[in-house]
Amino acid sequence: MHMKRLFRKSGRARIIIPSFVLGGLAAAALSVVAAVLVEHTGDDVFCGKCHEMDVYCETWETSAHGTAQKGIQVANCVDCHLPHDNPVGYILFKAKKGIHDVSAHLRGIRPGGISRLEAREEYTFESGCLKCHKELVAPGISLKAFTAHRDYMTGETTKSCITCHTDVGHGDLKSVLLEQEAHLEQNGGTG
Repeated sequence: MHMKRLFRKSGRARIIIPSFVLGGLAAAALSVVAAVLVEHTGDDVFCGKCHEMDVYCETWETSAHGTAQKGIQVANCVDCHLPHDNPVGYILFKAKKGIHDVSAHLRGIRPGGISRLEAREEYTFESGCLKCHKELVAPGISLKAFTAHRDYMTGETTKSCITCHTDVGHGDLKSVLLEQEAHLEQNGGTG
């Protein structure tokens, strides 16, 4: 009875309760839209829509993580090129990179080629490697690999996954980029 009197006396309740309900519904709808956007903007189909990404999609396709090796897709673009340490960092980095990439595309700026390849540790995240490769010293690996992975796991080295496994994500991307740059130079900067 006390609650009825409170709501009758206060016209605010007529505004506050529907506001909370609408706010909750809007938050739920926004969460669903965000989840769908995150899901649909993280694969090779989406990433390969811009022509400047063709070389990266083609070399990924034939790499150990692409579909051509075993007929199955092992890793998507976001599996390697976004941090997987925490969901907030993932979303924020994805938004930042997405804005950067769209802006570069609209301004006609091509990806950095060889110079960006040499800086691959800035945009290839170990948390992505470790998301799938949990057992680094699995039975049957070579002594050299065992030692390197043991040193990595115990912190006895500053090397990262990407330091040693340079060709895993895109095969021999360096050769392809060098060939592409030579072709551009030969044709005066046009394809």
